[in-house]
Amino acid sequence: MKDSFNRCWEEKIYSQGKQLNLYPFDILVSLVARNFFSVPRESRVKIKILDVGCGAGNNAKFLAENGFCVYGIDGSSSAVEICNQRFKKWNLAGNFTQGDFLELPYENGFFDMIFDRESIYANKRDHVQKIIMQIHEKLKPGGIFVSFMYSSHHPDKEFGEIIEPNTYGNFRKGSCFYEAGVVHFVDIKEIISFYSRFNIENIARHSLLEVYNKPGRFMEFDEYIIIARK
Repeated sequence: MKDSFNRCWEEKIYSQGKQLNLYPFDILVSLVARNFFSVPRESRVKIKILDVGCGAGNNAKFLAENGFCVYGIDGSSSAVEICNQRFKKWNLAGNFTQGDFLELPYENGFFDMIFDRESIYANKRDHVQKIIMQIHEKLKPGGIFVSFMYSSHHPDKEFGEIIEPNTYGNFRKGSCFYEAGVVHFVDIKEIISFYSRFNIENIARHSLLEVYNKPGRFMEFDEYIIIARK
């Protein structure tokens, strides 16, 4: 495996039984519904969807329950094992693989949709760019890619040390301290460059900023949601 996977996800999160979410991300639910819920339930099994950075399978569960053909990849062996165990328990079908995003082990032109719910961001800039190029290759013509990436406005930047432009590491605290060793916070100019092979349909900026107990803040973030089509 190449080195786009940050080992802290295995060592600090999934092998320790943390972040075992059960519920899908709400915005992802809306995007899948908008694009594919018009397809009759009995025909959805023909629609192949890849969850890049599938984690414990919470988003994949939603997709499988709604009849789609689900694939997931994660660098964490514990995450993949958890997905397989959960899907067996839930009597759901899913194809989960441990692997590196730089070497996606799927045929070109295979997927109708690929989504990244805050996983690609945990890389340096050059790997982010290469992973997005890989994703473009794996999509069918007309296939859709939805990505959630921490933005350059993210408040946790103040807690990290700069490694290269827009890339930080060694976080002292904040969500990035627990979730990733290296984080690339994208800006709009980079998004346009990274997605140059795609037709970008929309870019939304999504922020959560606390306004009361700032010293004891629970969670703050700032992300871009990119919707692009091959």
